[in-house]
Amino acid sequence: MKSSFTAADGCRLHYETYGLQGMRRSEASRSAVIFLSGTTQTALQWRPQALFFRDQFPVVCYDGRAQGKSDPGSRKLSLDLHVEDLYCLLAFLRVGRAHLVGLSHGAQVALAFAASHPEKTARLVLCGVGAEPGPRTRAVVRSWMEILDINGLSAMAWAALPVILGETYLRANERLLPKMVSALVARNRKDSLLAHFAALLTYPPPSDNAKRISRPCLVISGSDDLLNPPASARRLARMIAADYEQFEQVGHSVPVEAAGRFNRTCHRFLSADAAHSARRF
Repeated sequence: MKSSFTAADGCRLHYETYGLQGMRRSEASRSAVIFLSGTTQTALQWRPQALFFRDQFPVVCYDGRAQGKSDPGSRKLSLDLHVEDLYCLLAFLRVGRAHLVGLSHGAQVALAFAASHPEKTARLVLCGVGAEPGPRTRAVVRSWMEILDINGLSAMAWAALPVILGETYLRANERLLPKMVSALVARNRKDSLLAHFAALLTYPPPSDNAKRISRPCLVISGSDDLLNPPASARRLARMIAADYEQFEQVGHSVPVEAAGRFNRTCHRFLSADAAHSARRF
């Protein structure tokens, strides 16, 4: 079901649910799976995951403030504001505890939420995020912001795709890149994305929130991730005492590049009552 929720400041947030309304009372204690999007990503791009999980978990996909169909609102964007929005959305949907699955920017929001609200967090899957953004990551984000400001969404999308997608995926899907650029342009707004980039450059490093995590966590990294290399992801996993899994020949956008394996890996972890077989650091 597609709908929208209005935050306290009047900002409208778009969300989609799968199986949430149809839950029987006996299932109400079951944790929902919340998918949190990366930069330029929208709820629509989580649909393969939502369809995979919906038979066993209630699922919520949403566009964060200033992403996709959600408004930017009148308040200054920040990581804390995204955490506040997620808390209010879960309360609105009457979700008690949630499994949080985040990619890149969404992983940072999930991590910060779990640090602030452990009572609302069941398990965490963090993908495409490291302990601290390096100079390459900061320079890439700044370059995207400058390209977007000067030349618009299409130019920014063409600059971003070779960075967020791995070589193997690009080689196999090169003919699809124009359609991917068109989709990114259609699903994003220049002013909102500029505000998102500016805020992203001010976020505290994930390592700050990692020290406060008490919930079970899985960190997933692509071997060819240029934005958050595996070494940084492994450091984050060690800080949280999390499980760690590395996908070979995959770049930053793991749920897109290796959807089947990503779905199975997340499902195994979220379904586990005890330690599972992923590698621990």
